[in-house]
Amino acid sequence: MEKYIPNREDAYKLLTEYVQDEYLINHSLMVESVMRHFAKLYGEDVEKWGVIGLAHDLDFEKFPEEHCKMTEKILKENNWPEDYIRGVLSHGWGLATDVEPIHPMEKVIYTIDELTGLIYATAIMRPSNSLYDLTVKS
Repeated sequence: MEKYIPNREDAYKLLTEYVQDEYLINHSLMVESVMRHFAKLYGEDVEKWGVIGLAHDLDFEKFPEEHCKMTEKILKENNWPEDYIRGVLSHGWGLATDVEPIHPMEKVIYTIDELTGLIYATAIMRPSNSLYDLTVKS
């Protein structure tokens, strides 16, 4: 029997099954995009990194008090590989999990999760709703 490897379509379907909030979907898409960017820089599996980024907060809207714990359960129920699950869980290290980021992919998702949220918040607070006119002083 072949090992199931989730693709972007699988991850997006699962994400939208559990998340309806536009901000959270946009956040997941941003994390996916940044993960894909860094996977290319590191010469890693772009699809895998993107899928992990897309799925990282799929429990946050419905189960905020059980963040990451419910994601682990959901991903196991959907037969995701252990290394994908570990990658997803590592973004919550020290806050929601004890899964320390060790692999470069885990370190990237741990680092960029909050950073993408900050960048998005900065953009939507600007009159233009964009970062394109953001100055260093801002």
